[in-house]
Amino acid sequence: MVERLAEIEARIANLGDLQDIMGAMRGMAAMRLAQAQGALPGVRRYAGVIDVALARGLALTGSTGGHGRGAAADGPMAVVAFTSEHGFAGAYNEHVLDRAWELARDGRHRLLVVGSRGRVKAEERGCTVAWWHPMATHVDGVSDTVQRCSDELYDRLGRDGLQRITLVYGRNMAGAQWKVAAEPVLPFDVSGFPAVEVAAPLIYLEPEELLERLVEEFVFSHLMQAALESFASENGARLTAMEAAHDNIETKLELLSQQARQQRQEEITTELLDVVIGATAARKN
Repeated sequence: MVERLAEIEARIANLGDLQDIMGAMRGMAAMRLAQAQGALPGVRRYAGVIDVALARGLALTGSTGGHGRGAAADGPMAVVAFTSEHGFAGAYNEHVLDRAWELARDGRHRLLVVGSRGRVKAEERGCTVAWWHPMATHVDGVSDTVQRCSDELYDRLGRDGLQRITLVYGRNMAGAQWKVAAEPVLPFDVSGFPAVEVAAPLIYLEPEELLERLVEEFVFSHLMQAALESFASENGARLTAMEAAHDNIETKLELLSQQARQQRQEEITTELLDVVIGATAARKN
């Protein structure tokens, strides 16, 4: 069925409006990605400083397990999946949940989800979500989200007997690129810690209390880094999706514009033929 010119022009107008919306979403995703990438170096340095402090605390106490709160290498685990709060992020949430559920499907473990979209998609898959919390929608809200997540984790370490924590999130790469990362936080791997000087640091707390606080700060710092990495990756994925959608609409608009020009020419030709036929009939009469 051949579309009439008015119908084609209406579709062009609708696609133009949709293209404007896609453009606005693309711009917002690019802005939030830039903000997150601007904050990431500082957060990474912060986590690195805590790693060094914890390494020095372990050396001070002579501890080699690096487990914190009695964590066991094969004990029940909390898997924290950082997903998005809003949609239009391509396959970001699916990839993060694939890895998270691979780790958490054992009945001993608990899946904790940060992000409404991730929670919905996890439940659609039949995954059991033990706890969830909305993901931050701007950089300034990340620390509050991390604090809520940290409080819940420590509550569950005591209440549910969890002994391990693994974070699953999108690690931001160059530009808008990202990859899924699964990072064990507890028990931590002391072999990955930086080497520290032999000289004992000046401390104002008992070594065991200091170590306990450093472990808590270590967990918080890595939660903070994972959440911000995820926020950047989510918006990178959204930027890529919006750019693809924008280009697709552009292609469809060009096709419809061609159809409109063709239909307009056909209508003009038809009108001219009607005029010629009418004139011919008038002369015969």
